Amino acid sequence: MYIRTSWTARPLSAEQTNRMMASWGKLEASLASNPSMERVCWFINADGSGGVTVAKVTDPDAAAAIGLEQSLALSEFLELDAKIVLDLDAAMPAIVAGIGHING
Repeated sequence: MYIRTSWTARPLSAEQTNRMMASWGKLEASLASNPSMERVCWFINADGSGGVTVAKVTDPDAAAAIGLEQSLALSEFLELDAKIVLDLDAAMPAIVAGIGHING
């Protein structure tokens, strides 16, 4: 299972930015040691306004726990949006079935 998390930066003071970076560092250390998760990619917008990560997780409970941990640690500083996403191999049967419904 893959989770795509995007974030948009909230307006922050210098003090809030420092607190966010400290919280983010602790969160990253926690996630790096979590055997239920593997980071697939991490991108930041070139203007610093936000970014996106994709993580591979072992199961729905792990995904929910990771999402909760991220939200509690960072939602004061960032607007977060997490979605379950599919790679093309997993998505293709549903795409074909959906198109089949459209075409009768």
